[in-house]
Amino acid sequence: MQENSPAVPDQGELAALIRRYDWASTSLGPVSSWPIQLRCAVDIALPSRAQIVMFCGPDFIAIYNDAYAPTIGTKHPAALGKPAKENWAELWDDLEPLLRKVLETGETVFAKDRPFYIERHNKPETVYFDISYSPIFDENGRVLAVFCIVSETTGRVGYEATLKRLASIISSSEDAILGIDLALNVTDWNAGAAKLYGYSFDEIIGQPVSILIPDDRVDEEGRIIARIKAGERIETHETIRRHKSGKLLDVSLTVSPIYDAKGRIVGASKIARDITARKEAERIQEVLIGELNHRVKNILATVAAIARQTFASAQDVEAARAAFDARLQSLAKAHDLLTHGNWEAASLRAVVSEALSAYPTERLNISGPDVSISPKAVVAIALIVHELATNAAKYGALSAEAGKVSISWKLEASPDPYLTLLWSESGGPPVALPSRRGFGSRLIEAMSSGQLKGHADLAYDDSGVRCLISAPLDVGWGDSNFEAAASA
Repeated sequence: MQENSPAVPDQGELAALIRRYDWASTSLGPVSSWPIQLRCAVDIALPSRAQIVMFCGPDFIAIYNDAYAPTIGTKHPAALGKPAKENWAELWDDLEPLLRKVLETGETVFAKDRPFYIERHNKPETVYFDISYSPIFDENGRVLAVFCIVSETTGRVGYEATLKRLASIISSSEDAILGIDLALNVTDWNAGAAKLYGYSFDEIIGQPVSILIPDDRVDEEGRIIARIKAGERIETHETIRRHKSGKLLDVSLTVSPIYDAKGRIVGASKIARDITARKEAERIQEVLIGELNHRVKNILATVAAIARQTFASAQDVEAARAAFDARLQSLAKAHDLLTHGNWEAASLRAVVSEALSAYPTERLNISGPDVSISPKAVVAIALIVHELATNAAKYGALSAEAGKVSISWKLEASPDPYLTLLWSESGGPPVALPSRRGFGSRLIEAMSSGQLKGHADLAYDDSGVRCLISAPLDVGWGDSNFEAAASA
């Protein structure tokens, strides 16, 4: 370059600043005294679009071009013509060894994404550069300056670091996270997706995402991708997806656009959570609530019928009240047994034993195989045994010191499972056929025919009351119109 005008016309701000600068006051001296190699290097650097700075002479005097100026922020233009140490003091311990290596050995120093600590906008920051520091030799092979071509990569490094963090988060997430392109092919697949859907990474990448979608929902994906192309985010919603095995899964799904570096939508990311267990729990809860409503209505109907039949012809209100309370207690104990069995079944032995728990065990003989009975049967048998025991305590075997009660049952297997339960009293006072049918006998018959779908044979033998209950052993023991049956 010439001292008073650049070799290339209109080279920008730095060309003008260099032209006006008092180089004679620096260790480089006036431009006219610069070696031709240094002037040629300046002429090459000034018009370049690459970010170039030269550190010249033993003091590393800074000369740079317009492309480089924004890189040093508020250090420009004060840094021009000054020793590097003055304006790069905060990173001088890092920068000086690089420059001296080039100056003293003539070797080129190259690095990618090289970190530097700098204060270029009046605040500290770590920045990253691809650097190429190479020597400018004079005719004697002595290094005149270090020619530095740099390219800041801080943005890319930060972006890639963010991507790595996100990739790590996605990889370790328990949620199923996958990516698809606009052609609806799978491009990304994390461990959570493999766990949820059953496909490994190698099996699914490049495959159409439709393999995860039930046949009756194939149009759903088209609607989703149309909204994604419009830049929408599909908020969390519940849908159905298909496992590798063909099993259908209830999932909670969120879909968002994927953008490339230029801001263009290139695909969609999906986050899915398995809600199969929750949906199943909701379905079970709905069934249980329905069943609870049904059972509560049945219980209330039973209680109402017991109340009406107990008090309808009562001569002694206090006695009727005591009988009613006792019947409710028997009903409550039956429900306690069902609660322990999750309202699915209860042991027949436990039902009989609980119904007779108020009486001395030495006067009871309970025998029969271990068998589980349904909730309706539990209530029916508990009330039947309670009525028989109450009658025995008032008039039968349990009213006499020597009286005893035997309760036994057995299962018949042919042609269908059948249960027979026998109540037999002995050692009590003589009994006779009552002159009228009381509530107890009506209840026993109603429960046997209605709840148990069987029948009851009630006999008043000289030796004591004898009651034989026969009913099919069926978990579907049904409801009965208790009040109508008991009123008959």
